[in-house]
Amino acid sequence: MISALALGGLFGLGLWLIVTSLPWAQRRPDLAFELRRLSAQGRMEMEAERQRAVPPMFVSPMLERTLRPVLDDAGRLVGRLLGRLGMRTADLEQRLAVGWPGMTTSQFFGQKLAVGLLFLAFLPALNLTGLQPFGTWPAWAWLGAGLLGFVQPDWLLERRVARRRQQVLMELPTVLDLLAMAISAGLSPEQALLDVSRQVKGVLGEGLRNVAREAGLGTMTHPDALRALAAREGVPEITTMADAWQSALEQGLPLGQVMLQLADTVRDRKRTTLIAEGEKSSVRMLFPVTLFIFPVFLVVLLYPAGVQLLGLGD
Repeated sequence: MISALALGGLFGLGLWLIVTSLPWAQRRPDLAFELRRLSAQGRMEMEAERQRAVPPMFVSPMLERTLRPVLDDAGRLVGRLLGRLGMRTADLEQRLAVGWPGMTTSQFFGQKLAVGLLFLAFLPALNLTGLQPFGTWPAWAWLGAGLLGFVQPDWLLERRVARRRQQVLMELPTVLDLLAMAISAGLSPEQALLDVSRQVKGVLGEGLRNVAREAGLGTMTHPDALRALAAREGVPEITTMADAWQSALEQGLPLGQVMLQLADTVRDRKRTTLIAEGEKSSVRMLFPVTLFIFPVFLVVLLYPAGVQLLGLGD
């Protein structure tokens, strides 16, 4: 009886989430929103709001409105507890700004808590429904699953940060080549950086537009803004670019030639990194080959010989 009720409840919840996530079941924008999107000032305000907006945790708008504030408050408490225990990393806000723009630390800890509780409830749900291929799931397995779910957002954040850094490194040589060509054409370094930032549409292009904006407002110089970008993205090659920029301006060296040399250096580093990753991949392949492929190969190879030696084929 309990298993049937649990299965019925899970089926009803899944059906409700599917129906509420369909386009025709979602709330449509009103007339004021459409008129605001047609004006230039409205589009600028909407773009600023979009950059400050927090990524949703749930697909369903109702769950986002009801459960998200509770998880945010719980995440704030979890963050304070981890801070007192000394388990909270100092650069979490910086990594969140790179990997999950708009998400605060309390919202991140709330997401960790939600995923941990979901993983924790999975094995008891299997016990209730009778899905026990290896026997009843013990309590220590529940706690292990909850711990695995709690740390899963950290792994996802690291993957997002690494993917963004890799994207910046892929775009950097092209940006350096464009800067060198623009400076060689007679543009000033500041104007060349502004033009190149408008042409590049990726992550690095957006960062360079922020650099040009900050330098144009006079808050910091171009090399300092580039160093801030390098610290924010975690890419030391941009720091090398800032040092080369400042050295060229102080010593009167041609900046275009410096950028070309730096582009070649970045390409060499990227080539070395790819070779090193390829060597690591060959080492990682030893485990599945030894565990799965090699035993099967031995069975296929030795089984006919064993049959002949034991006389089982007669």
